[in-house]
Amino acid sequence: MSETIIAELASKLECNVGEGPFWDDIEQQLYFVDIVNKQVKIFTGSSRSVETIQFDQEIGAVFLDQESQLIVAARDGIFKASRSGVLETLLAPIKLDDTSIRTNDAKCDSTGRMWVGTMAFDFSPGVAALYTFDSKDLREVVSNLTVSNGIGWSLDKKSMYFIDSPTKKVDIFDLNLEKGELKNRRLFIQLGDLDAFPDGLTTDEDGGVWVALFGGGQVRRFSSDGKLTHIVELPVKQVTSCCFGGADMSELYITTAQNGMDSNSLITQPLAGSLFRAKTSFIGVKSQRYGA
Repeated sequence: MSETIIAELASKLECNVGEGPFWDDIEQQLYFVDIVNKQVKIFTGSSRSVETIQFDQEIGAVFLDQESQLIVAARDGIFKASRSGVLETLLAPIKLDDTSIRTNDAKCDSTGRMWVGTMAFDFSPGVAALYTFDSKDLREVVSNLTVSNGIGWSLDKKSMYFIDSPTKKVDIFDLNLEKGELKNRRLFIQLGDLDAFPDGLTTDEDGGVWVALFGGGQVRRFSSDGKLTHIVELPVKQVTSCCFGGADMSELYITTAQNGMDSNSLITQPLAGSLFRAKTSFIGVKSQRYGA
């Protein structure tokens, strides 16, 4: 029997595609993106304020490096960026010659290596990939994807969770963390019976895997052996991603979207595109910064 958690509104927003939450445990702020509107947003919980940084490219994910400089996975690749919205330094081009492709979800592992996926603007199947970038080399590690999405790691760092959203499943790989290599891809969770798609994910210090369900209005927590333990309910359907934050790392921050919703849907879901927060009894794994 799973336990239900009700998410509360953290900030009313109108994100077209809110995504990629990253918790800054130093300044106690949440960074996330609105992909289609080409924005990075910074939420400060103490004041419930949101700062918006406007860019001129779609931003798939945002990080901080060891000096708290902005790093973004933008449409054309990975950049160092200013807080005034300038893509200052191209660190790694990704599909720079293919304007039909953009970066999507990305995350850094405990070594500071970035894992970044792609997708086609028109969702063409099989043209996306997952890459690693260690500040020197960009390598393709998984090919033939459609919407490269949620990424996370087991507590022992020997496995990596991964989502290609249209497959409606969460896969797991054996991971060589030192080399950034994956092998033995296999099923972790099958979600084919749901009228929703798995999107972003995060993990907790008990080995739990929290999966955002786009179209399902939920985040679901699964134990390390794949059993459903908790369901976080939201008042909106398009749930995109999640990460832990807060002073004690027990608050689950959840991004949402209003992409493609008609006026009637927006009337019935007036908080679509907003940022939510759920108080949990778990301690989440912290967001990792880019760079060693």
